[in-house]
Amino acid sequence: MPILFRDADPAGAAYYPRLVDMCHGAFEAFFDDRIGPAYAKVIASRTGFPTVHFEADFRRTLRHGDVIEIAVRVLRLGETSITLGYEAFKGRERAFTARNVVVVVDLKSTTKKPLNGRLRARFEAELSRDAMPQGR
Repeated sequence: MPILFRDADPAGAAYYPRLVDMCHGAFEAFFDDRIGPAYAKVIASRTGFPTVHFEADFRRTLRHGDVIEIAVRVLRLGETSITLGYEAFKGRERAFTARNVVVVVDLKSTTKKPLNGRLRARFEAELSRDAMPQGR
C-alpha cells in the first residue's frame, strides 16, 4: 500500500489519521480474504463494526512514496466486540503497531448485538493463527 501525496502532511510525512484509515482498509481486506462474506455485503445486510477504541505506536516516519504492508490479526473476541492488532512494515522494518476495538452493531437501530455464529466461527479460527495474515 503506497503512501500517496494525499496521505502526507506539508513536511512530507504520512499524516497519522490517514494511517488509521489504512488500518481500516486492511481490516476490510482481511475480512474479505479471511472472514467472508465480503465486508460490503455484511454492511449492506445492516451489520456494522464501528471503532470504539484505537491506539497506535509509531516507530518510524513514513513519507510520501513509501510502500507499506499492514498485517492484521484477531487478538480477542467478546460477545459483541472484536479486538484487532495491526503491524505495518516498510520492507522488513516495523513502521507502526496499532490496536483497534470494534463493536458489532445493527446499523438500523445503531445498537450493539452479538457476533453471529458463522462470522464468530471465522473470527475464532483467526484467533488461533500464529502467522499475521497480510492486509492490502
